[in-house]
Amino acid sequence: MSHRLALRDLIDVVRPARPVASVYLGSSPLRSWRARWLRLADQLRSDGAGPELVDTIGEVVHRARSLHPTADTLVAFAGEELPPRVFHTPGLRHLDLAWFSSPAHVLPVLAWLQERPPRVAVTAGRCSADLVGGTERISLNYPEPQWPEGVRSAAAACAEMLDRQEARLLVVAGEDEVVGTLWEALPAPVRRDVVVRWTGRALTPNRIAAETRAAARSSVEGVLADFNERGRVRHLSVEGVEDTLNAIAAGRLDDLIVGYPEDVTATAWYGPAPTDVARGWSPSRRCGLLADVAVRAALLSGTRVHVITAGVPSAPFENIGGLCRARLALVRS
Repeated sequence: MSHRLALRDLIDVVRPARPVASVYLGSSPLRSWRARWLRLADQLRSDGAGPELVDTIGEVVHRARSLHPTADTLVAFAGEELPPRVFHTPGLRHLDLAWFSSPAHVLPVLAWLQERPPRVAVTAGRCSADLVGGTERISLNYPEPQWPEGVRSAAAACAEMLDRQEARLLVVAGEDEVVGTLWEALPAPVRRDVVVRWTGRALTPNRIAAETRAAARSSVEGVLADFNERGRVRHLSVEGVEDTLNAIAAGRLDDLIVGYPEDVTATAWYGPAPTDVARGWSPSRRCGLLADVAVRAALLSGTRVHVITAGVPSAPFENIGGLCRARLALVRS
């Protein structure tokens, strides 16, 4: 079955320790999707995928393409320990790719997901309020003379929707006075934890998408600033492959920063446990792409992952690093 991607889906995808087929069927093809799939299937077989697995993932991709012929990039995963899954990723521009590797190759979709965090959009007025979050929509109507009470009801509904959507981003449109009333009526924990983007009085789908992307970029920029200004100064950051993997293995990493596009020549070793990672060879571990190994460990251990553009001046050494919950000296001990 194909459906919209969420972070919990990626956690399930990276969980298997055995190899997984990762397939990216790009958008705007110059050739038929069938011809492109045959080439991808050949790549999976050359990587060691068995015929049954190749046929299975081919069937789910074909079914998804048939049901949604105009969809953007389709991303599929399947393995011995992972039932086949297909995701629509509107806006993801990716070349056709097929790998049978361990762990699953999720960095491109993780970067795509990071740009589209869960959010609730609210248009608040003196007669009505409209709330949208994911596929959920709520419309409230109230008499204009009682608009403050109506807006407070909208604030309560907004807080509940934020919780259901697991969203920490609120995009709001409306008059200053109305928006101010809505904000003041939100519970204190919501006002503390939620990022608010005010758009004036107009709120269109394009404006919501633009504000969501802007909030996502601002969040990543904040993490990088924290990494450079606080982490390095107070020795609460690590960077480079060796120190980052050591911090993951020690369970000290709060935030993983990883560059994309990834270095496809860099590898690391990992075991079945979430933080069982190392730079060098081990008979009890499997070898995988460094970025995939680090992302798997982070997702399975509850560490936040931030995908940045590889090579930017503020990036950590070797395009991988992070912020720790203890000083570097303690991480290395």
